[in-house]
Formats: sequence, C-alpha cells, structure tokens
Amino acid sequence: MRAPCAISTALLLAACSTIGDAGGTPDGLPHGGTGEFRLLDGDELGIAGALPGRAMVLRDAIERAAPAGDFLFYATARLGEARPELPDGHPPGDIYWPAFEPRRIHRASAWEEGVGGFVAGPEVLAASEPWHGGEVYDPWPVILEDGTARLYYAAAGGVGLAEAPRVDGAFAHVAGPIVAGARRPSVIRGPDGAWWMYYEVAGTLQAARSEDGRVFDPRGRITIGGEDHGEGTEVERASPGAVRVETRAGRVLVRLYFESLRDGLVEGERAHVLYVAGSADGLAFERHPRAVLAASDARYPAPVLLDTRVTLLYASLPFFGGPYQTRAVVASVGPAGERFAPADADP
Repeated sequence: MRAPCAISTALLLAACSTIGDAGGTPDGLPHGGTGEFRLLDGDELGIAGALPGRAMVLRDAIERAAPAGDFLFYATARLGEARPELPDGHPPGDIYWPAFEPRRIHRASAWEEGVGGFVAGPEVLAASEPWHGGEVYDPWPVILEDGTARLYYAAAGGVGLAEAPRVDGAFAHVAGPIVAGARRPSVIRGPDGAWWMYYEVAGTLQAARSEDGRVFDPRGRITIGGEDHGEGTEVERASPGAVRVETRAGRVLVRLYFESLRDGLVEGERAHVLYVAGSADGLAFERHPRAVLAASDARYPAPVLLDTRVTLLYASLPFFGGPYQTRAVVASVGPAGERFAPADADP
C-alpha cells in the first residue's frame, strides 16, 4: 500500500516535499523518477545484439547526449590522423579529445522499433563563432509550444543558443555566450513559469533564470541538502540534467540528476556516480540519499518523463572501440521493475 506523506517516515517526508511521489517500492525507495534505474536490454531498445542499455552504436567518440521528441542530440568527433600518446595522469573514463577532430553536434533519429534506441544522424551544428574555440558540445534541445526548437550547447567561451523552425529542421547559431564560462547546460520551464538553466562551473552546479529563454540572469550556486548514503566522499558535482515534474497532487517540481564525483571508492581515482535531487523553487534542492544507477562510471544524465510513474534516463558509459577509450550512450528506466515488451512479443 502506498504511504501518504502525512504518515510516512522522515525520509519519505523529505521525498514527498521535493522529490515527488514516494511510491511503494521496497526499502523506502521512491518511484521511478528517484529510485533505482535499470539499463534497458536490446529487445526493449529494438536493437538486436546491443549491449545492455546501448541506445546507439557509433565508431566515433560520443560525449553528452540529450533527447527531444523522436530525436537525440549528441556531441561527437572522429579520430584524427595524429595519434598522440595518452599523457600520464589523464583521468580514467575521460575521452582524450586531442586525439580526435573538433567536436560537433549531431541529431539521431529514433529506431522504428523498441523504446529509447536511436540511429546515428547528420551534423546539425558546428563551430562558427570566435568564442566557440573551434568546437561545440554539450547539447541540450528544447521544443517550444509552437513547435520551434532551441539547442543550448557549450563551447570554449560558455553556453550558446541555436534555433530551428522545428526539431528536425536546420539549426543556426543565434546568441552566445549567454552564460560565460559555463558548460553542460540543461534548460527547463521552472515552477515559476520562467526558463531555468542549470550548468556546471569548476565542479559546482549553478543556475540562471530567464523570461524569454535567451537572456539569462545567473543566480549562483544551487544548494543540495539531505543525507548522502553513498560510498566514499563527494568532492564535486557535475553534469546537471533537469526535468520539470508535475506530481499527481498538482505540484510542480524540478528534478535534477547530476554526477557526484567521489573519492575513496577506487584508490587514486575519482569515481562518477549519478544521483538525483528535487526542488520546489529551482534553487534549494534536497537529494535522494542513494545513487539512481548502479552502472560504473555513468555520466551526463538526461531524463525523459514517459508519464507520472516511468522515467527514461540517458547517460554515458565507457567504451573501447579503438586505440583510445570512447563512451557509449545508454538508456535506463525507472522504476527498475518496469519492462518494455519487444515489438514482436505476443499480445
């Protein structure tokens, strides 16, 4: 039986206040938006022979990927002709970008079968402005009410904005840097109806607010309170992925997935673990104490709400497809017990 907020434990009270519906899963874990996620398998994705969760298979190096409608936008680059030696001290799990051509943003199309899988697609945005520093990356697409599309992205000078008449149309750079020095932008409509951007700066998560989605007013660091039951010690936070949540009780919340960079899990290395936090005002967040995905070295979370109960979460896992480590886009589902039937399954 589902426990109402008024009589639940202190942990569930915290979840009800900022994370959302507490759900009825074991051990007090909330529902699919904040509890444990499970990597989809190849049958669910509709991609025969795919490794668990693999949403797209490419030879090229892939970094962050974020969905919009039936498309997935991702930063990618081909291996360059020069093959520089990997330097000592290069962080494990990081792509060694000097070995690749400049990053550009591509748009993948959804597989005709399955849920959450994508076919590699064409380039939609390349570096064109001096402040880009020769490459663009960290895409975050938004489809507006009238069908037009915005693509927030990062480059050397900060966050920029490109627009298209529709999500499958031609994108053109229109503004930037709209937040200087930032990367990993994530943009949603906040509880107050304004546009909110969450982004990373030097190991911290920060926010900016905008009435029109073009001119943003930085609000500084967000706060993330609550207990942390994870292993090791959190030393930094990175790669915010935000989603607007309307609960069954009619509340509007922000759910923010992020990388927790932690010391003490692997000797001499800094681990990346995905967590989630919730907020009623977009600035003060309370985390769920447990990690949302058990996969090792998951990064760049990008959530999609399928309904009030089921959430897809895209992320990135290490992949060795050549002489240098790259990363692969994966898809997971919460609650972990949710399963999508293969397209050819018996009715």
